[in-house]
Amino acid sequence: MKARLERHGRTWIRVPAVNGHVLDLAGLGRCVDEGAFARRHGKRLNPAEVGCHLSHLKALQAFLAGPWRWALILEDDADFPPDFSQLLAELLASEAQWDIVKLSAFHGGAPVPLARLTGRYQLAVPLARLMNANCILFNRHAAATLVERLQPMTLPYDHALEQAVLFGLRLRTVTPTPCPADTGLASTIGDCARLKPFKFPWYRRLPAMGFRLSMELRRVVLGIAQAVAARRQTRRQAARTGPAQRE
Repeated sequence: MKARLERHGRTWIRVPAVNGHVLDLAGLGRCVDEGAFARRHGKRLNPAEVGCHLSHLKALQAFLAGPWRWALILEDDADFPPDFSQLLAELLASEAQWDIVKLSAFHGGAPVPLARLTGRYQLAVPLARLMNANCILFNRHAAATLVERLQPMTLPYDHALEQAVLFGLRLRTVTPTPCPADTGLASTIGDCARLKPFKFPWYRRLPAMGFRLSMELRRVVLGIAQAVAARRQTRRQAARTGPAQRE
């Protein structure tokens, strides 16, 4: 990561991760709601997922403790396209249009384009799941909201982050996705799940399926509303600046 970040001229801070395997999960009542996790996710707690969730919250808290306006929070396997610095500059210049921007994703997310960025990229509102959390841009409002709303843990972090629009946050994505979600390194979360299955039988997963369906439907409705509002705002700004530009 040091070599990749320095190749793009980025200054960075390493936040030591939380090792879920050394945690006393039974003693984490204020940080983890095991019952809600089972109902919403249909699985038992995976210690590695707990560590991942708490690590991301730790990084958000470190961001809020500093003087910065934005933070690009990366996992230890993130990678970047050659034009990443220019893309990041374009995103920061358009900060009025987002609270969170996902730059990596496992799924397409059914994006609704809002604005053109550098080259082939567009800023978009996702109407479906993106997943993955290895490269995400936050402003301070988003970080403070997530630190408050994602405690105690009731979903794995990348699942929980998909709820951002339900918290009133402007979750955006870049399309096409610029940063790879999988750079080929082994996942300790996946390794843990392979060694010890955590998924409940299908009949015990029905509450989780209901929760997920409800969340997906709400996200579509709120996402469309945000896309419509953002496009109206863009048209109003264009109408205001148009006459001045012609003069």
